[in-house]
This record gives sequence, C-alpha cells and structure tokens, in this order.
Amino acid sequence: MIKCVVCDLDGTLIKRDDTIEEKTYQALKKYMQQGIEFMIATGRDYNMVIDFLRAYHLNCDLILNNGTQYCNYNQTVNEIYPMDNQSFQKIADILNDYGYLQAIHTDHGKYSLLEADDFWDYHMKLLLHSKQFPDEQLPKKTFTTREGYLRDFHYVTSPHEIIDRGIKVLKIDARHHDVELVKGIKKQLNIDNLDISSSYEENMEITTNIMNKGKMLRKVIKEKGYRDDEVAVFGDGENDCDMLGHFQYSFAPENACSLAKEASSYQLETTVDEGAVFEGFQILQELELL
Repeated sequence: MIKCVVCDLDGTLIKRDDTIEEKTYQALKKYMQQGIEFMIATGRDYNMVIDFLRAYHLNCDLILNNGTQYCNYNQTVNEIYPMDNQSFQKIADILNDYGYLQAIHTDHGKYSLLEADDFWDYHMKLLLHSKQFPDEQLPKKTFTTREGYLRDFHYVTSPHEIIDRGIKVLKIDARHHDVELVKGIKKQLNIDNLDISSSYEENMEITTNIMNKGKMLRKVIKEKGYRDDEVAVFGDGENDCDMLGHFQYSFAPENACSLAKEASSYQLETTVDEGAVFEGFQILQELELL
C-alpha cells in the first residue's frame, strides 16, 4: 500500500497560476485525511512555496532547491547541502561576466549581484519574453509579483561577500535573455562538485552534485521508515529524473519532458492542467494501492 505521495510542483501538481486542478486537490485532501503522507519535491526555495502552502492549507515536509534542502512547514527541521565556496565563487564569476541574471538561493534568503530594481526589471524582461507565457497576461503569483519574488532579497557586490558572511549557497537560478550569446557556455561551467540541471544554456539551475531530489527523497523515506514500494512520486522535469527512475510507482504527466517520461514507470495521458496527478491516483486505486 502507498503510505507517502511525493509531488513536484510546477508542471506536475500546479498550473501556471500556482493552482491545483480541483479534483486533484480534493483527492489529495482525502488521502491525507486517511493518513497518507504528502511531500513536495521542488526546485523552488521556501519563499517561493509558502504562499502556495498557505493557500491550500498544506502542512507538509518539503524537499526544496532541487534537493539541497529538506525542511518541514515551520522549518523547525531544516537540513541543507550547500555548494562549496570555491566552486560557487568560480561559477558565479563566469555567469556574471556573461551577463546572467543570478538568483542565488541561500540559507539566509535570495541574493543577487544586481540591486533590487535592476534585478526585478531583468526578471520581468525574461518573463515577458519567455515561452512559458506566450501572448498571455502574466498570472499573479509569487514568481510574477515584485512583493513575492523579492521577499527576503539581498544585494551584494560580489560572490565573495556572500562567502565572507558565512552564508550557504543552495542553488543558483541563472537566466539570460540572449540565447545566441551564451551558446556553448556549459563547457566553461564544467566545474568540480557542481551539477547543472537544464538542457537550455539560457536557463540553468546549479547546485552541489552531492544531493538532488532523488537522493534526498531516498534519504528521507529511509529515515521515516517507508519502503520504496510504499512511495508514489510525480514529476515532469529533468531535475525529477533521478527521483522518477528509482521508485516503482513513478508518474510523469503528458506535458513532461522526454527524459522524465523515459525515467518514469507510468506515462500519464493527461497534463497538469487536466489533473495528471489525479490520473496517477486512479491507477494506484486500480492496483489496489490506495
């Protein structure tokens, strides 16, 4: 029987406006009330998740920053796996030289080498030209509002300033407006002890290679006493592949990337907008696991 359900957020459980398809939400509530544990495994940091948790009254454990942080809702449990300082300094300097917008997620909030106004303006420029929101008005959510995205924001003049303050770097979101300008840059970013989870050089997520979503989840469920076949996992992106590939009951929505579909045990016929996680629940019911 399934004792724990683990979901990626963007593109898997929640739609572009940070809402859950209704029948999926009702099913999730029902299973939680029956005692099945629900966990989130996301690339987001805590400040990008808290509004969603409050909106849906979800008090659950969180695997954040692509697996480099594990915490509970109120952060009384908070385990982190930061980059080593030398690797962080090296990659941050290269990204800065190429003009990337760096959102540096740490154990003390979000840092940038741009001041708040410049950081926000670059962020909005990228959003308005992104494939994620083609010819659409931006949905109002934490990621697209100044108040939400600049929550716990800090400006520094150099990566070394972060190191000098003893701040631990958990993930860098590196985005660029010019695809051609940064073509081939990954060769320069082959830096020891780091992992890049993106196939697009203009939009990369960089973490330590010690931990990822899959490794962290395996560690957590072992500590909780679950067997692998008592856990169901859902994900749509490249950063979900290790998690999807390890567990017997793993599901990728129709909108998932090809690598996530290949890694998962079940390729769903519905998208996140149509309630892909609900379809996964139905399969688990048919298998008499829920």
